[in-house]
Parts: sequence; C-alpha cells; structure tokens
Amino acid sequence: MIKHQQFEMNSRLLLTTILVLAVSLSALLTLPTVDQIYAVKRIYDAPLSGENEVPPVQSSATGLAEFTPPVNDTIKYRINITGISNATGAHIHSGQASENGEVIADLLTDTTKNKDTSYGMTIRGNLSDSSLKGPMEGKTLEDLVAAMDSGETYVNVHTAEHPDGEIRGQVINTEKAESAEQAESTNSTTLTE
Repeated sequence: MIKHQQFEMNSRLLLTTILVLAVSLSALLTLPTVDQIYAVKRIYDAPLSGENEVPPVQSSATGLAEFTPPVNDTIKYRINITGISNATGAHIHSGQASENGEVIADLLTDTTKNKDTSYGMTIRGNLSDSSLKGPMEGKTLEDLVAAMDSGETYVNVHTAEHPDGEIRGQVINTEKAESAEQAESTNSTTLTE
C-alpha cells in the first residue's frame, strides 16, 4: 500500500513538474528577445548640408536628422549638427528637394533637449499628432510618415546668419533606400553574368 501511495505521489509530482515546465516554456517563447526590446530601428534620415538649401548656401556645417517610426503615437528624433552651435530654429517642412515649403513640425522647441558639443550641437525630441502644423495641422503622425515615404518632407536648420536655413536635407526612408540598393545590386550582378 505504501509503495502504491508513493508511486501515486511521484506521478503527481512528475505531472506537476511537466506542467510547470510546459507553461514556463510557452511563456518564454512568447516573450520578446533582448534584441527586440532594445532595437528601435531608425527608418528615416535626412543628411543636412548648405548645398541642399534652395538656393544653395555657402556653409561648412553639416548634420544628420534621424527619426524613428511611430511607437505609442510618438516619433523620436535626433539631429546631430557639426559647425553650428547657435541654431535659431529647426523644422520639418513640406516640399520636394527643389522647392521651399511650409513648416509642418518644429524640432527646436522649449521642450526639446539641446546639447552643445565640441563640434556643434545635438537636438533631441519627440513628435506627436499635436506637434503637426501648417498643411499637416489636424492630421496624424501616420500622415507625416506617408509624406516622408513619398519624399515630400525635408529638415531645415536655421541660424541668425541664414534665417531662411543654413543646412537642409530631404527625409528619406532608409529601409526603402537599402532595399532599392540591394535590388539594383542584384540586377547589375545578373546583367553582368
């Protein structure tokens, strides 16, 4: 009788252990990986220079504006600027590379984090639906992303010396650009074979 009770207890313990392991394993399989948690993929860039201004501006300053895709109704951005430490404004404008357009979002505001560096400055901030203005006022970040995807936006950094803009760059979807480069590379490889 004791052996039977011991066998029954061991069986229950084994089944409970298997059940706990199965539940734990299924929970682990549904959790995101560390890479997924910390990977905020940058999808939009705008390389900035005076040559991109309309008309072009003589400036040794350069920069790169980086935007993340919308997460929780927020687009995060960072602009690293070399050669300018006294920007008076930074904006996203609507417009193609060859035209000047209206401001659709302020990037240098009282709430942005600005840091002077030995080479220039860095501007960091967040955009939300309420950040949009001009032709984008009342629209959503998804509308802004659609304009970015279609090449209809650019970033402009203004200074006292160049109030209309000292450096500028068209916002590009780097994921699409990389895909296009890979496709072009594949096509040229195929053509030369």
